[in-house]
Amino acid sequence: MITMNNAIANSRRNSAAKSDKTRRRILSAAGNAFRERGIDGVGVRDIMKRAGLTRGGFYFHFTDKDSLFNEATRDAALTSVATYVSIAESAPEGQKLQAFIHFYLSEEHRDQPEGGCIMSVLSGEVGRANLKQRAAFTSAIGLILDRIAKYIPGENEVERGRKAGLLMASMAGVLMMSRVLSDSSRSDALLAGARQFYSKCFAVG
Repeated sequence: MITMNNAIANSRRNSAAKSDKTRRRILSAAGNAFRERGIDGVGVRDIMKRAGLTRGGFYFHFTDKDSLFNEATRDAALTSVATYVSIAESAPEGQKLQAFIHFYLSEEHRDQPEGGCIMSVLSGEVGRANLKQRAAFTSAIGLILDRIAKYIPGENEVERGRKAGLLMASMAGVLMMSRVLSDSSRSDALLAGARQFYSKCFAVG
């Protein structure tokens, strides 16, 4: 009986692990798809195809596209935060915020929007989206701001949070514009100037 119970428990654990892995695949595919093609530019069938799955399996994990967008934006924000923290923490003391700024406004980040910051690729579209999508996006942005604020000089948490909002909104706008410019030299110059400007404005207390 004990052996049978163990076998059942193991089977359930394996099934749960497989389900979680599948869910993660869908979230990753959705996050990339939304950043690459926008909310309305991609459907459930497209996302499931990217994940290597059939459309029928979608509703086992999510109730609708809004619930997927909610979790996918949160997942994308957490992935970005992990990257930002890793870059900041690898820099010498006193240069952590500069390191983050230089990465965020880099040519590499500009050229890979599908894996980059959700603020720079989806803010314009989400501003016209429904309330559920805006709320989910706001929550995801909050995750980014809360973590970045820790690297910004300020007298208290409120001031650091306010500065984080200004910094991220401004840099997202610059990054967005750098992708619009058809002249690569002008785009590079915009990023370079912004890196210098934001490092000077925000990295010094």
